[in-house]
Amino acid sequence: MPRKKTAAGGYPFKTIEAKWQKKWERDGIYHAKDGKKEKFYGLIEFPYPSGEGLHVGHPRSYTAIDIVTRKKRMEGKNVLYPIGWDAFGLPTENFAIKHKVKPQAATKKNVANFTRQLKSLGFGFDWSREINTTDPAYYKWTQWMFLKFFTSYYDEETKRARPLSELKIPPKVRLHGPKAIGAYLDEKRMAYKASATINWCPACKIGLANEEAQGGVCERCGGKVEKREKAQWMIRITAYADRLIEDLEKVDYLERIKTQQINWIGRSEGASIDFVIEAQDVELKGIEAVATVFTTRPDTLFGATYLVLSPEHPLLDRWLRDGAIVNAQPVQEYREGARRKSDIERQESKEKTGVELKGIRAINSATGKHIPIWIADYVLAGYGTGAIMAVPAHDERDFEFAKKHGLEVKQVVAPIFTDETNPPRDDKKTVMRRNVQAIVQRPSDKAFLCLKWKKHDWKTFIVGGVDEGEDPTDAAIREVREETGYTNVRVVRTLGDEVIARYFAAHKNENRTAIATGVWLELVDETRVPISDEESAKHEVVWVPADQVKSYVLGAELACFWPHLEGTASPCAFTGEGMAINSDFLNGLATAEAKEKMIAWLETEKKGKRTVNFKLRDWVFSRQRYWGEPIPIINCDECGYVPVPDKQLPVELPDVRYYEPTATGESPLAKISTWVKVPCPSCKRPAKRETDTMPNWAGSSWYFLRYCDPHNKKAFADPKKLKYWMPVDLYNGGMEHTTLHLLYSRFWYKFLWDIGAIPAECGSEPYARRRSHALILGEGGVKMSKSKGNVVNPDDVVEKFGADVFRMYEMFIGPFDADAPWDTRGIEGVKRFLEKVWRIYADVRRPPAKGGRPTSDFERLLHQTIKKVGDDIETLNFNTAISAMMILANEMTEPSEAFLKLLAPFAPHMAEELWQKLGHKTSIHLADWPSYDPKKLVADTFELVIQVNGRVRDRVTAPTGISEAEVKTIALQSEKVKPFLGSKKPAKVIYIAGRLVNIVCA
Repeated sequence: MPRKKTAAGGYPFKTIEAKWQKKWERDGIYHAKDGKKEKFYGLIEFPYPSGEGLHVGHPRSYTAIDIVTRKKRMEGKNVLYPIGWDAFGLPTENFAIKHKVKPQAATKKNVANFTRQLKSLGFGFDWSREINTTDPAYYKWTQWMFLKFFTSYYDEETKRARPLSELKIPPKVRLHGPKAIGAYLDEKRMAYKASATINWCPACKIGLANEEAQGGVCERCGGKVEKREKAQWMIRITAYADRLIEDLEKVDYLERIKTQQINWIGRSEGASIDFVIEAQDVELKGIEAVATVFTTRPDTLFGATYLVLSPEHPLLDRWLRDGAIVNAQPVQEYREGARRKSDIERQESKEKTGVELKGIRAINSATGKHIPIWIADYVLAGYGTGAIMAVPAHDERDFEFAKKHGLEVKQVVAPIFTDETNPPRDDKKTVMRRNVQAIVQRPSDKAFLCLKWKKHDWKTFIVGGVDEGEDPTDAAIREVREETGYTNVRVVRTLGDEVIARYFAAHKNENRTAIATGVWLELVDETRVPISDEESAKHEVVWVPADQVKSYVLGAELACFWPHLEGTASPCAFTGEGMAINSDFLNGLATAEAKEKMIAWLETEKKGKRTVNFKLRDWVFSRQRYWGEPIPIINCDECGYVPVPDKQLPVELPDVRYYEPTATGESPLAKISTWVKVPCPSCKRPAKRETDTMPNWAGSSWYFLRYCDPHNKKAFADPKKLKYWMPVDLYNGGMEHTTLHLLYSRFWYKFLWDIGAIPAECGSEPYARRRSHALILGEGGVKMSKSKGNVVNPDDVVEKFGADVFRMYEMFIGPFDADAPWDTRGIEGVKRFLEKVWRIYADVRRPPAKGGRPTSDFERLLHQTIKKVGDDIETLNFNTAISAMMILANEMTEPSEAFLKLLAPFAPHMAEELWQKLGHKTSIHLADWPSYDPKKLVADTFELVIQVNGRVRDRVTAPTGISEAEVKTIALQSEKVKPFLGSKKPAKVIYIAGRLVNIVCA
C-alpha cells in the first residue's frame, strides 16, 4: 500500500510521535537514577492545572529546559527533569464553585488533561517522580514544615533559625508563670498569629493575597476589594531579609532577577524618630503618646513641618474615643473611604488627599516646635510604622501634599554646584558664607546687568554677601547699589531655593562655599549714584544682551538659577544629597555626615535610634478558604496554640458538600463541627482545630526538594539524596514569578537548611542558576486571553503539524527572554525545514559510510554548527541554534549522524525515528553529544583582496596562516597589479590579516 500522506509532506508524525512516546515511557529512558555519576538537575515552575488546559505560552519554558536536559543526558550526566502539579489555590476553588463540582474532582480532571497534553509534546520528564501538592502524602510534609516554623525562633546572634526549646527565657518572664512564658514564646515563633490588614472581598467574603487582588479588584468576582483587620497566621520572613539579599552574590541569576528580589525586599538604612503627640486642650489629660517614624533621611528632620499617619494607625481609635480630635466626623469618613481602596490605588493615586487631625499636634524632635498632624491614604499601615515625618522641601509626595493643603515648606538641604572654570584649590582655606546673586534685567531691551572684572578673567552677575539677619532680597538691592550705582530696582522674585556654590575666590585668595540665593530684579529707571573707588577698581559695569548671557556669565550658580528665570524649571522638591542648611548643628555638613551626626544626636537625646527597615513584610500565611492545606494547629483555651503531633499528620481536608465562603468570612471548614472539635493534644480538654488553610505558595515553596525523593514516607527527602541532587542546576520560569515565588522558596529552603533538615553540604541557596522566559503573545502582539478570543491551544497545533514542529517553532519564534507574537504563517517555515530533514534521511537503506569524504567546506560548517548549537543551548539562545541547523541542512546532500544528534533535543521524535533508520538499536537520546575539532572551525584558505591606492585590482586564494611578508610578495608579483605600479616604488603596504592587502603608491 502506498504510504499515507500527512500534513508534514510525507512525514507520518502522528504515527511516529505516538510510537516513540509509548516506547520512551515503557523503557523509562528519562528516569533519573540516584547514584554517584555527575548529575544535572533541570527544573521548571511546576504548572497549575487549570480547567482551560495549556495554551501555547506554557510549553515555552518546558521545551527550553527539555532541550538543555536532553543535551546534558547525551553528555553523560545523570539528569533529573521532574514534573508535578501546583494544584491547591483560588483558581481551582473558583472553577469548582462556578461549575458546582468538588475541587478534588476538578483537580483530578485538570491534572489528567495537562498530563495528556504534556506527554503529547514528547517532553523528557521523569514521570516516575510526579508529585501533586493536593496529595495528603505530599502536604503531610508541608504541614510538618509549618510546625517546624511554629516551634522555631530566629537567633539574632547566630543569624539563623533555631529550635524554640533552645531559647533562653528571661528570669522576669519566668517569675510570672507558664502563661507568661507561653506568651513570650509566641512572640518569638517563626510562625505566629497576629492581627494584620488584609485585602477583603465583600462579595466573596474572603481574604485575598496581594496577587489575588491586582489593581484593587477580586480575582474571583472582579469586584472591588477593601482593607480589613483580621487575625492571620504569619511567617517571619523579614528575619531573613538581609540574607536573602546578601546570598544573591552566591548564585547565577539574571541581573534583572536579582534587582527585582532586592527591590521587593526594599532594604533601607536610616533612623527611627519619636514624635511626642499632645492635645491642644490642656484639660485633656492622658492622650499624650509617641508616634515613631522611620526615615532614610534623618538629616532632614529640621525640615519636617507636619506629621502624616495612615488612616488605620492604632493611635487614632484612642484619640477619637477620648475626644481629643475635634473634627471626628470628617476623620471617620475619610478612614472609611480609605478602607475601600487597595494599597495599589492608594499609592498610585495622583490626588493627594488627607484630613488634618484638629485638636492634637506633634512636636518636632529637633526644633521643639509644634507641627500639625494629618491622616492621608498614601501612608500605608503595613509599611514601616504607619507614620511619616513630612519634609516637603525634599520629598516629591510631601511637596505635592503641602502645596495642595497650604503647609509650610522649609528647605534644609541645598544642592552643591562646583565652578569647574574656577574650582576650589587644595592648598587654600575654605570660608563658608551666605550670599546672593542679583540678576538685574532692563525692561527696555531685556539686557542683563553684569560685571566685567579688571584683574581677573571673570564675567559675573552682581554677587555679594548676606549679613546676619538680612533678607536675601534686601541684600540683593544693596549689592546692586554698592557695586553698580543703580538705586532704583524692584524685586521680581527669588529664583528657586538656596544652592551651595563652591569656587576659588582669587580676589580673596581663599575657597568659598557660598549658600547662594538667586534674586531676579528689574531696573525701574537709570538713576545711579557714584560707587566707591574700591568697587571701581575691581570691575566695570556691562549690559549683556539676553541671548548672550549664558555664554558670558561665569559661576556655578547660573546653571541653577537661570532655568527658574526662563520659566523652564517647575517648583519641586530637591530630593538629592547636598549640604545641610537651616539645620542648627548640622549646618555645613554634607548629607552623609549630617545623617550620622543626627542619628548620634537622636540616640544621645533618647529621641530615636539607628534602624534598618525593609519594605518586605512578614508573610501572611492564612487563607479563609477550603481548597488549601489545613494548618496543623489546635486552639485550646487552656494551652493556647498547640501543634498537631507528628504522628497525626497529615491533617486531611474533610470531604465536604459545601465549601463556599461563610457569611462571617471564616473558612468553610469552620462550619464542620465534627472536624473542628478535637481534644487538645496537651491537656486532653475540648479544643478546636485551626480552620484557616495555607496559601498555594506553601506547597510550591519546597516542591523541588520532594522531587529528590518523592516516595519517601519517613521524611520529606532522604538527606543522602538531597546531598546528591541539590542545588538545582538550572531553574527557569516566568518573569512574573521572580519576586514572590522565588523569594518565598529561597526563604523556605534557608529555614530548613538552618535547622538541619537540609544537609549543610547542599549550600544555603536552592537554585544555582535562574533564568526567565518572556511571553508568547497573540497574533498582532497582544496578550493572549479568553476574552480576546486569541488563545492558541497546543492540541490544535500538534494535531495539524506534530509535536516536533510545535516544539521547534516555540524555540524559533524569537529570543527566549523577549516577548514574541504567535504567527501561524511562521510555523510553516519550521515545518518545511523538518520536511527537508526527513527527505534527506527517509530513504536511507544503510548507514552512511564511515570513511566518506565530505567536502572541506561542509566539514568546516558542520564543526562550526556543532559548536554553535552546543554553545547556544547553554546560553538558552535556541532561535539562533535552530538557524544554524537550518543553514547546515541546506548544505547537506547525505545523512549526517552528527547533525541528527544536534537535532535530537529540539525534535526528539523525528531524530529518534531517523536514528533507528540509520541502523542504531539504542536511543539517540542516550547517544554521545557530538564534539567538534577546533582546528576545523577555520577554513584552510581564504580570498585575499589586493588593492592599489584603495581600489581592488586582484583577488587570489591564499592559505590560512600566511605571513605578512608572503602576502606582500604575492601582491607585488600579481600580473594584474603590476600595470598599476609601473616604475613607482610602493610607499607603504598595509595588510589586514585574513582579508586584504593595500599597496599605497605616491
